[in-house]
Amino acid sequence: MKLKATIVEETSPNDDSVIVCFEGDKNKKHFEVKCSFNPFVHKMRKWDSWEMVIKWDSEIYTDEKTGNKSYFTYLFCDRAIEINSPYGKKD
Repeated sequence: MKLKATIVEETSPNDDSVIVCFEGDKNKKHFEVKCSFNPFVHKMRKWDSWEMVIKWDSEIYTDEKTGNKSYFTYLFCDRAIEINSPYGKKD
């Protein structure tokens, strides 16, 4: 699914994920999106807006003692296109 997001934390050369806030989220929650590319090399900077193709994945863990299940959902991005940047055009 395509979602518009704003980068809310700086990226560094060793990052494989970005922290974003999705457009239209009334609660303005921050989410970690794992990327198949290096966001720093892709020039994703804080406050930039991007359209991201997001895929969801989930892991289920079962507590051995109680048998209770815990669910963890991950967001993945294989492709992103810059929409807007307060810093102007990138080289």
